[in-house]
Amino acid sequence: MARSGIGTIIGRKSVSKGREYRRIWIYIPTKVSEDTAFPFKVGEPCLVEIDVARKLLAVKPVNREQAIKLGWRAERKRAAP
Repeated sequence: MARSGIGTIIGRKSVSKGREYRRIWIYIPTKVSEDTAFPFKVGEPCLVEIDVARKLLAVKPVNREQAIKLGWRAERKRAAP
């Protein structure tokens, strides 16, 4: 079990409808994502919050109904094969 590991912030440029965006991904080490305590499945929504006071990024599970109410578009999300 590995409940912690060193990840990486990855940034890439993306173009959609003639507009350029900067996309950010967070790489989670395999040993962390395979831990039995890992609360996420690929393709499921999650809530991402910045905790300014504690200077951290919080990622929390959220059910599909809550995610849709918050603007998540399920039809565009894909699960890994």
